[in-house]
Amino acid sequence: MGKNLVLGAAALFVATLTATAQVSQPGQPGMSGAISSAESAVFSIRYSEEKVYFLGDSINLQLDIQNDTPDIQRFQVADNRYFNLDFDVRTTTNLPVVHAKDFTIGRNSDQPELYREVMLRPGENYSIVEDLTKYVAFADPGLYVVQATFYPNLFRGPGSAVMQSNRLTLNIKPPVVGVEERAKVEAETGALIAREALPPDEVVSYTISARQKSQWERFFLYLDLESLLRRNPERDRVFRRSTEAAQRLMIDQFRQQLMQSRIEQDISVVPTSFEVLKTTYDANQATVAVLERFKYPDYTELKQYTYLLKKSDRYWIIYDYEIKNLGTQ
Repeated sequence: MGKNLVLGAAALFVATLTATAQVSQPGQPGMSGAISSAESAVFSIRYSEEKVYFLGDSINLQLDIQNDTPDIQRFQVADNRYFNLDFDVRTTTNLPVVHAKDFTIGRNSDQPELYREVMLRPGENYSIVEDLTKYVAFADPGLYVVQATFYPNLFRGPGSAVMQSNRLTLNIKPPVVGVEERAKVEAETGALIAREALPPDEVVSYTISARQKSQWERFFLYLDLESLLRRNPERDRVFRRSTEAAQRLMIDQFRQQLMQSRIEQDISVVPTSFEVLKTTYDANQATVAVLERFKYPDYTELKQYTYLLKKSDRYWIIYDYEIKNLGTQ
């Protein structure tokens, strides 16, 4: 698995949706080795939280640049992020949403362009989280389409090199007053439950408890379904050869198969009880050992599950697991 490079207070961004980067070349001087071709890196975006958005809410997007090449890639990161990023947001009738006032002021600032150069080795990932409402001004609720633009050599005018992301659909609800009204709207629209910054052992306990109660949205909340799907060598081979759309379909099918207990029974099987034995972790990786009991009419089977987690933005996510049979009692 590639390394994850995170820089700066706002630099936290790990994306699961990917799209081939489209890059133009302005011929910036002194940028030998910089991102300069469509094969050089992958730029993608997704929501940092799966939730219902109301007019006036912050809308945090996770953005990711992944170096999938055998070469080192370099790009410039400005202190003023407006010189690196822009967003094209349109209505369903293709009308553009105007830029936010802060973006317009920041982009036209006379302040010096202070920046640092970031170097991505093969397999490394550069990540940030940005609030979309800092870039565009939403005046009305409705359905929108969002696409991000990244300037690897900074914005220097119409000829600047750009990388285009995938597109996201954004549904903004009318503003609400009060916590109870917001909760009611979220329930009626089937909003996904938002992740919380739980420690690794609590993430595992939350996931197992959700499975015991067949609370599927909670069960999937902290699972990296793509990584779990690709544990199988045959599925991994098919996944790597598939288009982005086909990959998303494979992940959706994998989710349905887990719910129907037709595949990966080791992680979706329901334990009668469980006990967290040991948790170890550093800044980015964690392991949680759990004793799980499976009661049958004549005996109880004991298994030790070791869950492997990684830090994704502020959250611990389960991406793999190991099982050790401990016999029966």
